[in-house]
Parts: sequence; structure tokens; C-alpha cells
Amino acid sequence: MLRQLGAPAEAGPRALLLHGLGSGESCWNAFAAHRPPGLDLWTAGLPWRAGGPFAVPERDEGDRITEAIARIPGGVDVVIAHSYATLLLLARLADAAAGGADPARELGVRGVVLVSPFFRPRPEDFAWSELPGFLERLRLGAEDGIQVMARKPLDPDLRAEMAEHACAQLGPHWVVRYLHAYLRTPFLRVEQVNLPVHVIVGDRDPIAPPAEGELLAARLGNASIDRIDDCGHTPMAERPERFSLAVRRFLTTLSAGHPPATANRVREHIDGHPDRCRDQEAAERTEFGDDASLLRGRQHQHRDRFQV
Repeated sequence: MLRQLGAPAEAGPRALLLHGLGSGESCWNAFAAHRPPGLDLWTAGLPWRAGGPFAVPERDEGDRITEAIARIPGGVDVVIAHSYATLLLLARLADAAAGGADPARELGVRGVVLVSPFFRPRPEDFAWSELPGFLERLRLGAEDGIQVMARKPLDPDLRAEMAEHACAQLGPHWVVRYLHAYLRTPFLRVEQVNLPVHVIVGDRDPIAPPAEGELLAARLGNASIDRIDDCGHTPMAERPERFSLAVRRFLTTLSAGHPPATANRVREHIDGHPDRCRDQEAAERTEFGDDASLLRGRQHQHRDRFQV
């Protein structure tokens, strides 16, 4: 199920928006209202959406993303994926690269944006003792998403009851699929993915630790990152103007044929060279003026309805 979010006033690039687990197309509405000029937005209603099927036959969910891309009239320039969808898109990119294919040509896109992604580099990074915590994280994700979409404070008991109902509707099938995709991330050869990738994380994300997005950006072959301050799991809904600014900058540098400068700063910070990070920030301020203050991806360590 594909839908165009209003035709842009001027011709420009085209983006496909992929929602997370237990979420839906409306999670992108705030971003659509603040979209970069000329950006043509399309959403895909996927089986793991809120109110979707309780279970579907086993298959590679990445195929659904490839099929959605192929059905967009005129093709897609950029895919913007959130949360659970980032796991599926990342696996599709890494598998293509590991098989000797060009991910850009394989998917027919020029770049991707991963919003609030999940990633761990080693199988040992997952522990048996974490399993109950994963379920609690899903419930917290439901509460978080309900509160964000409500746009006003909700009674805590009511919010918790609504979250429990959302989890019951989601059911165990999709939870297992999410865990399977997450547990596979250590085996993805992400360093072979040379397609331009931009990662966006919220500094207060209670669901997808921002440190995981930062580590992923540092390991990808051609990546950059923005960390949005005072923001949780759904930057496109919580901070739509800042989110749009980050997307606009990525599109601009993508057209220029190189990734945003923040890619270098991520790697330098992780390697322990903060002075070079400050030098890069100064260069950004020279190039982008006041916009740079909203776009700086400062590196630290670690919501539609149900958001994973």
C-alpha cells in the first residue's frame, strides 16, 4: 500500500518512507509538513504496521522494501527508514554488498537515511539476561509512541493501559521477527556498504540506544550522522524541523557526490581525536552558517503508536 504525501510545489528528489514496528504511515506527517523544498514523499503501509495482520507467512521482509521501491512511479532517490525498518534495509544493503553487487544498483536508489537504528557488532553483545528487558523495551516503545502522537499529557495509567493493548495487538509473531533481525546485525558486513548512508538518532532515545547508531555510522563504508538533542525515538515527529534540516543537508551533499562532513567527525571522535572534531565543526559553520548548530552530530553514549 503506497501513498504520496501531497505533490511538492517544485520538482525535486523522491523519497520512500518506511515506518517501524507497530507504527504506521502517519508517523511521517509532521516531517511531511516541514519537508525540504521539492522533496516528493511516498509512504508504504507495511505488514508490521499498527492494526496490520497478526501474523504473515515466513519470508524475507526485505523483499517488501524492494517491491515498494520498484512500485514508486519514476523511481526513488532516497529511502528513509525508521526503527525496525532500518534492520531490514540494512540487511538488504549488506547482503547485496557481500554478494558482490552494488547496493545502489540493486535497490535502484542513490542513498538511504536510517532513523533510530539498532546495531550491535558482536554476537556476545546480546545476553540471555536481556530477554525480559527486550519485551519491556517494546512496551516502553508503545507508551512513548502513544504520548508523542497524543500531543498533550496523558494520564500515566491510561497511557500504560493503551500501551499494553497495543502490545497485545502486535502479538508475539512480530516481536520474534524483530529480535531475529536485531540478533543478525553482528553478522552483517556493513563496512562493505559504500552507498551513502545518513544516520539520525535522538539523544534521549529509550528504545534504540543512540550509541548503537553512532557505532553503525562509524562502521559503514560511506556514512554520516546527526544526533538531535532533547529527542527520543521518533525524531521526525518530535523534532520535525530539525529532522527535515538534517535530511535536506544529506540530499544536498548527495547531489554533490560526497557524504556530509559529519561522517569524518564520527570516526574521529570514536578514535579519540576531539580537536579534529572541533575543527570540522568550525568548517561546517563557515559552509552552512547558523544551520550548523542544528546539524552538529555531537557524539555521546546512549514514538504513530507503538514505535520499534
